[in-house]
Amino acid sequence: EDYESMAGDFIRLGFLTPGTDVRPIVPALQDIWQDARTASLANFNFRTVTSSFNKLVYQYPIRIPERFSLVIRSLLTQEGICMTLKPDFKFLEVAYPYVAKRLLTDRDVSLRERLIQVLFKQDKFQWRRLENLIDLARDGGGNLDLTETATDGAGLLLTDAKLRQQLLLALTEDDRLQVDELARLVATLQREVNIQKLVQNAVGDGPNIARKLALSWSSKVLAD
Repeated sequence: EDYESMAGDFIRLGFLTPGTDVRPIVPALQDIWQDARTASLANFNFRTVTSSFNKLVYQYPIRIPERFSLVIRSLLTQEGICMTLKPDFKFLEVAYPYVAKRLLTDRDVSLRERLIQVLFKQDKFQWRRLENLIDLARDGGGNLDLTETATDGAGLLLTDAKLRQQLLLALTEDDRLQVDELARLVATLQREVNIQKLVQNAVGDGPNIARKLALSWSSKVLAD
């Protein structure tokens, strides 16, 4: 529900030119997505959202990049075929688990950065959001292994001072230690994290993490 960031994403993705004032667009985006979110899964469809979004194109200086135009057309076509074959087909029930699993498990740098953005809102860690992502990823079926994610997270905490500070603030939010949230998260992750493999990864990644720490320390010294 961070519509200001969503409007900013329109610039980064090429829908708006750099420097565009996104403030007038935020309320319109909020109206569109609130309508979509309040609709039941049975009533949600991309055609309705696309139709609402098309109205923005005529009201604001929005242009649709060619690559996204093709993706949107493909989604609409697939949704139409699925609903023709199975009228009660629920697109989001299929899409959400896939997106959640991809976001949690893909080691691509850009997706790791996006995961951090999703888990932090106004510098506050979203405990419930992480739990929901894990639950959705489980619903997608297949094996859900978050060992690599835990490995990357541990390495990032050691090398990223800002992220380390954000997590410490999250653990002591509202002037209390978030014991319940942490315990619930650990319990949630027990099935998805292989401790032995996590230790092996930590040992294997040790030299790389040490190099990053040395570079970070030297950069800080030179900056001072």
